[in-house]
Amino acid sequence: MDEKVNVFVFSPFYIPGYKGGGPIKTMKNLFDKTGSDIDYKLITSDRDFGDVSPYASVTCGAWNKVGNALVFYAQPGKVGYVQAFRELRENNYDLVYLNSFFSPRFSLFPLLATKILRGKVLLAPRGELSEGALSIKSFKKRVFITFFKLLGFHRNTIFQASTDYEKEDVLRNLGEGVDVYVAENIGTQELAQHLQERIPDTLKAVFVSRISPKKNLLTALEILHNVKHPLEYDIFGPIEDVGYWQQCEKVIASLPSHIKVIHKGSLSPDEVVNTLSNYDVFFFPTMGENYGHVIAEALCAALPIVIADTTPWRNLQQQGIGWDLPLNNPEAFSFVLDELATMPPDQHHKMRENVLAWAKNKFSQRDAIEANIAMFKYAYEKK
Repeated sequence: MDEKVNVFVFSPFYIPGYKGGGPIKTMKNLFDKTGSDIDYKLITSDRDFGDVSPYASVTCGAWNKVGNALVFYAQPGKVGYVQAFRELRENNYDLVYLNSFFSPRFSLFPLLATKILRGKVLLAPRGELSEGALSIKSFKKRVFITFFKLLGFHRNTIFQASTDYEKEDVLRNLGEGVDVYVAENIGTQELAQHLQERIPDTLKAVFVSRISPKKNLLTALEILHNVKHPLEYDIFGPIEDVGYWQQCEKVIASLPSHIKVIHKGSLSPDEVVNTLSNYDVFFFPTMGENYGHVIAEALCAALPIVIADTTPWRNLQQQGIGWDLPLNNPEAFSFVLDELATMPPDQHHKMRENVLAWAKNKFSQRDAIEANIAMFKYAYEKK
């Protein structure tokens, strides 16, 4: 790149937070891997998802140097809006990069302000326009999309899709005429160091994600009713929706005695791959992911994955790294889990070695890094 592009980023959550899930990892990996080519300034919340207190380890209401980016941790309420608008009005950037479609504070407000200031906008919906995501609070979201289009916000805005599947989601909801640039999220680089032999008696399955309807833990638990062999299912992740978790607890209480389910709290980002590597399978029938960082982390932990066909991770069985199955066929999930439970330990170990080799090859490539750099250059140069 001949000159550095100055990108002004808005994202609801960032480190030291972790409860906001994949988008935090997306931003960190992006800054870590492309920060030598692009200058980043980020405005984000001064507290983690669901927390009432701000971070103690950063200076809130001010700029902080965090890795390759300058990060402003904005306060909640009117103060935060004023802080954001003040920084936007300075106009010392080439491009505004939004990392949500529906967030009033970190997408709609900076989008409107940037349009008024005649700035350039790149918007990454982060999976919020997938069919699974739109099925939750559907009416409100459809009304929002309608007004978004009526106000013309989709015009002269470039949209990032992390896959061709997400590009289809954007075009389906906003119209064939919108400008969509496909640049895959930059995945994790951490890999499992040691592969344990599976203990034959019980299959150790794991779920790592926020506990909310979109992540579909309730369906995962219901599927376990039909698993015939002993299975332990450990759940890691913050409880985002208390009512939803109560439904999950009812299903857990009704499971047969050979199925054991435990919620083990949350993991910090640097614990995920190492923790996952202690399990036999990653079981995650999510309603939809535009990327699915935790799926990438499971692969880096050398875990076979059993997921829904609602993510970009497809054709897994042909590659020998897992299964992507339709949500309307729950029996397929329980069948695969029973198949893994009865798999000889040496065969399971070979499968894990294959998953690790695949992950090493996939995540050592620079394709996603170069695609993101090219995307920012395209957005900057577009008239």
